[in-house]
Amino acid sequence: MNILVVQNSSLDPIGIFGEHLIQQGAQLTTWLTEEQPAPPNGDYSGLIVLGGPMNAHEDQKFLHLSQTVDLIRKFHREEKPILGICLGAQLIARAFGSTVYPHRVPELGFSPIYATRAAAQDPCVGDFADGLSIMQWHFDTFELPVGATRLLTNQVCPNQAYRVSDNVYGFQFHFEVTPEIVMSWLSMKNEWIEANYPHLDEEIKAQAELYSQRSAQFAKTMAIRWLNLVPSAIAVPTSTDTHSSEIAA
Repeated sequence: MNILVVQNSSLDPIGIFGEHLIQQGAQLTTWLTEEQPAPPNGDYSGLIVLGGPMNAHEDQKFLHLSQTVDLIRKFHREEKPILGICLGAQLIARAFGSTVYPHRVPELGFSPIYATRAAAQDPCVGDFADGLSIMQWHFDTFELPVGATRLLTNQVCPNQAYRVSDNVYGFQFHFEVTPEIVMSWLSMKNEWIEANYPHLDEEIKAQAELYSQRSAQFAKTMAIRWLNLVPSAIAVPTSTDTHSSEIAA
């Protein structure tokens, strides 16, 4: 199965999540939007949209954003599974008619996430371990699309994960990261972050040591379960190691 991956920044690759997808038999074709004006042609079974530093509505500065929204709508019409991470989740919300806007406070670093009641029956996050800390790096949030189901949440940003229909998932947090990816983000902090989060480097380095292993296991579980939504996929037994310890035209 060939999965199209929209990579919005060279600093935010698919990381450990991609490694596990490949181990489960997926082929990944990456559209690195900084270097390619359009996605590669191909016959794709699913779509993954990764994070990036831009706002989801900055079409005049980043021409690929409207193209990505069109891709999301196209894959949805074709009933192919879609998964978005951070900016990807925000672009899915936009594609389904919702607004993305600056959040009252950014989330930077690993933070605990909790399951909603609706998550219990979900095929991907049905046994999510409450309090699992996963990497966050976002300044924006979004309204849930009409008809969407909130699956994961926390006190800082309620919309941590959601599902639209049966096979479209948005995750605000970054379960794809490795410690190396996280460290690369710290090297690119702007002046505002430096002034308001003077100890962020030390805090995130310590958090990464504590939480990266379980976050990576969640990425593995998500790779297995999301690929099982692909029509051509062969069902794979799912490990539960990380768990309990209207669209616009």
